[in-house]
Amino acid sequence: MRYFYWVLPAMLCAAAPAADPSSRREVSKLGTEFSDMAREIRVNRRVQEQLEDQASIVEYAVKHEQLSPAELKRIRAVMDRIEAMRKKMNQSGKMTAQEAAQLQQEISKAYRMIWFLRRNQLGSTQPIVFLGRPIILREEYRKKYDKGSLNQKEMAEILRVYYSAWRIQERMQSTNIQPELRKRLEKECFDTLSEYFELAPAAPDKDKGKK
Repeated sequence: MRYFYWVLPAMLCAAAPAADPSSRREVSKLGTEFSDMAREIRVNRRVQEQLEDQASIVEYAVKHEQLSPAELKRIRAVMDRIEAMRKKMNQSGKMTAQEAAQLQQEISKAYRMIWFLRRNQLGSTQPIVFLGRPIILREEYRKKYDKGSLNQKEMAEILRVYYSAWRIQERMQSTNIQPELRKRLEKECFDTLSEYFELAPAAPDKDKGKK
């Protein structure tokens, strides 16, 4: 079915008589409509998968008390807006490239919100650990987030760095990796993180001072 929607516009254009401009315009219009329909099918499938993934993350966060009731309301409002956008777009029977991009942009915003809310200072914070070492967002960005002044571009850049370091860490999971390469990758991982993250301060020794 996916292949059908991709090739049909081309087939229609090829079938239009070259000498009949009105026919070619009609075929072009039909081709555009079929492309929009195909886009809607692809986007809806991807959106459904992303929303289900985000719902699982939120469910886990609630279970582990990583989100407060107020934070859950913020997330719910964003998810409701996404669902309303999707329903509105589906009512037309087709989805333009601009609408698809707008919907994906809102889903990305929702994901970033969930990621940061799980790692703020309220409730049971989701720890960030790389190679056995806990890290935290650098203070300047923590303060900006707490004040609500951390913008979407900065959030996206922080997550880009986070997942770049994550991929480096994944490369180090191989049992056959050479010690020299492991050392180089470990440095690369923390160098990447250092743009927005820093090592978490050591936890206070509870036994210190006890006799």
